[in-house]
Amino acid sequence: MVGLAVPPQYRWRLLEDRTALAVRLAAELELSPIVAHALANRKIEDSAGARRWLEPSLSQVPDPRALPDFEPALRCLLRAREARVPVLIHGDYDVDGTCGAVLLYRLLRRLELPVSVFVPDRVRDGYSFSQASLQRIRECGARVVIAVDNGTTALQPLGELAQAGVDVIVVDHHRPGPQRPRCTALLNPWCGGDAPFPHFCGTAVAWLLAWGLLRELRGAARLPEPDRRFLVDALGLVALATVADVMPLLGPNRAFVAHGLAALRNSGFPGLRALLEVSGVREQPGADDLAYKLAPRLNAAGRLGQAPLAFELLATGDVAEARRLALRLETLNDERRRIEERELQRLAGAAEAARALGRRVLFLGDRAAHFGVLGIVSNRLMESTGLPALLWAECAPGVARGSARAPEGTDLLALLEGARAHLHGFGGHARAAGFSFDPAQAERIAACLHAAAAECREPPPPTLDIDLEVAPRDLSPRVLRELERLAPFGAAHPRPKFLCTGLRLAAAPRPLGDGRHAALLLERHGHSVRALGFRMAQRLSPLRAGDALDVVFEAGLNQFRGQSAVEWILRDLRSAPA
Repeated sequence: MVGLAVPPQYRWRLLEDRTALAVRLAAELELSPIVAHALANRKIEDSAGARRWLEPSLSQVPDPRALPDFEPALRCLLRAREARVPVLIHGDYDVDGTCGAVLLYRLLRRLELPVSVFVPDRVRDGYSFSQASLQRIRECGARVVIAVDNGTTALQPLGELAQAGVDVIVVDHHRPGPQRPRCTALLNPWCGGDAPFPHFCGTAVAWLLAWGLLRELRGAARLPEPDRRFLVDALGLVALATVADVMPLLGPNRAFVAHGLAALRNSGFPGLRALLEVSGVREQPGADDLAYKLAPRLNAAGRLGQAPLAFELLATGDVAEARRLALRLETLNDERRRIEERELQRLAGAAEAARALGRRVLFLGDRAAHFGVLGIVSNRLMESTGLPALLWAECAPGVARGSARAPEGTDLLALLEGARAHLHGFGGHARAAGFSFDPAQAERIAACLHAAAAECREPPPPTLDIDLEVAPRDLSPRVLRELERLAPFGAAHPRPKFLCTGLRLAAAPRPLGDGRHAALLLERHGHSVRALGFRMAQRLSPLRAGDALDVVFEAGLNQFRGQSAVEWILRDLRSAPA
């Protein structure tokens, strides 16, 4: 019996044909044609560029002095060390802010400076500096404050600190506004200077500051081995923050992540090793492990109001304490999953109803929603409906905060601009933003957002870029092992996607895990392959044995008991002519 027809969710687009370049790269670098095609599709024009891509080197990392305001930051820290004045590191509740704060905390402890740390609460304090930040700075008597992964737009709080005679060094990567904050130094690659690469996360900027400071203090062409070991261990923090903050894996970021991954397994930071253990990472970690295993566990602490726990885990030098804290974090992450699923189920019906009514934007929430997980839930609703999702919760009496995600082609800031009159404030990017308002204004805001969405050009359907059309026999274990040389994969450098047409489904889809996932056995011309559809079980349920399919997928090797088997991860599919 033939199943119901299954349409694609995405528009499929084969990338420009660069066969001539791929053939040349394959010959010059002794690569398989498939791997050479993937390289050519990444706008690599010659074998020298391909070698830089395949072998990321820390020589690609710019000199710290190329950062804007590096010299005043350096002089400020040298004065602080000489006078032994109290320093406070102002972090953030996400992975980047936590990793950057840990890196600088451990650095200043090595240099014997009196240092303390403040990590804001996501719900109570919000992003960047708040009154709680200023109170903590006064209480600890800090004369130098280092803001990592925040501070660029904190105009009023930094103005108050400058008035009080406190030196502030901002170590950040967020885009600046029209006005510069009053601070001693603004180390932000978007704020001028000679840095040839602006796409660093905050922790990467902190690492450059640490390298430059140690180099200045030691006064030698080659750092002493303990300093070198510290910087290598800290690359694990940089890699984790770069991937978690979805920075493009290009240029020096590829070097940071590749070398950081290599350092993780034997890191001198016990918290990183404990985090790998509780996350179930047994082999050499990859970028996917950072994105889908380590980062969610660290973020769980901030989402559930315990952000200092993630800092304590990564900052500790005690192995037993690291293990204890990692297990606490694991428990928190389990709780985060349960809350996330609860909020998703609570809002999914309203989201589908809004889509059925022809709404162009989702604006959902209530006074009881859990703000900590709304960023994840808004992203999942955006993916399932194809609509921008703006979700909110009341975080204090009369104060609601929201988290928004949008598909490619939609500008969230333009939508929020249409409701500016009823918002306390908003900010972010075209596809990810935050906002706040009085809950009493929710209906007016919804009306403004719907009106703004109606005026916007309807975004094109989301697109899957496909590297190459292949047959099952083309992707052998040898080719897939060679394909891994293109790692690390991530933002701006996703895993290659392939198209295979005219496949036959050998058996009905088999449910996996908790029932949301499914496995397929696909055949063509005598060759069969196992394909996995994560969160696709419902969509695949109409399929029956014998159905003809075209699929877009990523390919990898499943390692089990010493054996390697080719496995496809489905990204989209459609019914094909029999």
